[in-house]
Amino acid sequence: MSSVAEFNVFTDPDAADIVFKSGVPIVMIGLDVTLKALLPFETIDAIGSQGEAGEMLQKVMTAYGDTAEGGKPMHDVNTICYLLNPEFYTVKDYWVDIIVSGPAAGATIADTQNRWSEGRLNAQVAVDIDTTAFEKWFVEQVPKMNQYRKEEN
Repeated sequence: MSSVAEFNVFTDPDAADIVFKSGVPIVMIGLDVTLKALLPFETIDAIGSQGEAGEMLQKVMTAYGDTAEGGKPMHDVNTICYLLNPEFYTVKDYWVDIIVSGPAAGATIADTQNRWSEGRLNAQVAVDIDTTAFEKWFVEQVPKMNQYRKEEN
């Protein structure tokens, strides 16, 4: 892993390069945004008192080693959140290249100034998130998880 790579891209940069050049619609939510989508430690503690699902989530989030100042980043949760609440995210259209080899393998490079992409666009890139809305949405999901569990039994 390099200090400039996105983990999911780093695991197979050649495949990511093919996907980004394929023409399929892409929305990319990189670490610069997912690191803003923190659940504060006090919120994680409070979730633990919200039934069986809340207790499980609190234990998993506490055990998970990824910590940023003030809380735990919810990297992968952003995918679902974006699909359900795209209005929480500010996205911009860019051309994104993937570095496939060398010390920067797995890095994503967006032409934010249209200097080398010649006007081509291949991805919508999230550049910001409404962190208050994200946290509120996440916390509101916990009771729903408990309800689904009850319906299964």
